[in-house]
Amino acid sequence: MKLYVNEKLFSFHNRFYVKDENDKDIYEISSKIISLGDKTTINDMEGNKVAYIEQELLHLTPHYNVYINDILEFQIIKKFQLFKNDYTLSNGYRVEGNFLMLDFTVFDNTNIQIGSIKRKFISIGDKYEIEINDISKKEIVLAIIVAITNDVNRSQNTSNNSN
Repeated sequence: MKLYVNEKLFSFHNRFYVKDENDKDIYEISSKIISLGDKTTINDMEGNKVAYIEQELLHLTPHYNVYINDILEFQIIKKFQLFKNDYTLSNGYRVEGNFLMLDFTVFDNTNIQIGSIKRKFISIGDKYEIEINDISKKEIVLAIIVAITNDVNRSQNTSNNSN
């Protein structure tokens, strides 16, 4: 399954849509504008909440709780490293790739690739293609990608504002 998101829509505190291969909206992703820590909701187009990502504060590095159907499924924890981004997932999943370029792969706890995100170069304007290899884990993959994307954008915004 392939999903698409316009690059300009991947930004901190926003509302955007994830589209399928036929350019049909299938998910709405929204973040609260005024909140302590990031709070992002992923809804299907009928308005049902399928995932919720909430940043835990008071840690040295960003921590995100990921809820699927209102059940806490796992945490995403950014590792403390000076020159690169890296993340640990408490459910045994892992992510690899170039996080700053939003080009990375998600593996399950048996080391099977279940999803990825990459820039789609053959398109009008910049788009990102999200590929989901295991349909039964599509909300998990999407939540991981959204949480990491939000964290990368927040880090970039913070470093740009401090210059």
